[in-house]
Amino acid sequence: MNLSDYLNGSRIVLNLQGENKKQVLEKLVEILGNQISINQQNIVDLLEVREKLSTTGIGFGIAIPHCKSSEVSELQIVVGRFEQGVDFDALDDNPVKLLFLLVAPEQSSSEHLKVLAKIARIAKDAEIREQILQITDSNAVFDYIKERESKFD
Repeated sequence: MNLSDYLNGSRIVLNLQGENKKQVLEKLVEILGNQISINQQNIVDLLEVREKLSTTGIGFGIAIPHCKSSEVSELQIVVGRFEQGVDFDALDDNPVKLLFLLVAPEQSSSEHLKVLAKIARIAKDAEIREQILQITDSNAVFDYIKERESKFD
């Protein structure tokens, strides 16, 4: 299982915009909706319910908003990057600069948990995190993630 199996350069946005958590979630879902047919509002609603349970801002400037939905038949990932960061109620109270959206099928069992864990391990690696924040081309970010993710198998 590799993140690169569910990701491509067009699902990586390096200049994500939004003033707050809700706007950011809407933008990430919009990016996904430009790739596949989904009811975007349903996904946003599910993500907001998940965020009310506990924040997906894991610290280190990283958030991994995620949900399960009947809107998708296979796992979907979108990556967004903020230059300035956004308040995401992160566990360490720091602004989030890098977001990994995951939307899994409702029937998904362990696959999405493995992906969540892998993203968390990758994102917590300071060197990888800093490189992703500095690379200026979304396809280059994809290539970098693909190259480095094998370190976490």
